[in-house]
Amino acid sequence: MKQMRDYADERHKGWCIHCNAVLGSVESNLDHVPSKTILDRPFPNDLPTVRICKSCNTSFSNDEEYFTAFLGSVLAGSADPDQQVVARSEKILRSNYRLQDEIDSQLQIVKDAEGNDQITFVPDMAKIQNVVVKNARGHVLFEHGQPAEGEPARVAIQPIPTLSPDILANFETIDYGAGWPEVGSRLMQRLVTGDDMRPDGWVVVQPNVYRFAVMDQGQFVVRTVIREYLATEVAWDRI
Repeated sequence: MKQMRDYADERHKGWCIHCNAVLGSVESNLDHVPSKTILDRPFPNDLPTVRICKSCNTSFSNDEEYFTAFLGSVLAGSADPDQQVVARSEKILRSNYRLQDEIDSQLQIVKDAEGNDQITFVPDMAKIQNVVVKNARGHVLFEHGQPAEGEPARVAIQPIPTLSPDILANFETIDYGAGWPEVGSRLMQRLVTGDDMRPDGWVVVQPNVYRFAVMDQGQFVVRTVIREYLATEVAWDRI
């Protein structure tokens, strides 16, 4: 990815976007958006980052590992490290037997309409949502230069294969509207230059691994597609 300078209002960046701590009064560090745990090595150059308090940054680690290991297990159809198709998932599961057992316990075998066994996983949605919302907050700040304040108005997380064609088509349609975002924001730069942005409006962090879009539709609306399997949408009302 191309490093993009941010000319948006610096006053929006003085607080941790997760806990509202004043960053000048606490230890802080840069957080990658999206979490590097979700991506493949080698990582893209100049990944987006936002500054948050160190305490919040550390608090997400376990849920991020769960998210990556769970999604990898779903894609592989197993929590067995030897069967993983995502390298990061294999590494996490191989080093964390407790997590492997946890995800194994979330595997269920059900009968499909033809009576055949079908593997399904039932995730810990609190952990999955925590990671999705965390990354969405970071995307809003990085792209718009403004925080997404308070709890989201809605959070939707669903595997793409379970979406109807009409719902999927609507989800894939990215509409930034007739107006432009704040002067100097990174999203405005993208709209002008096309940096890392596909013609359909999706910003690609890593092909076939992670893409996102942040729209201002009277709400901040953040959509992501992870591994071309998981679709997410998080929205905040503008305050």
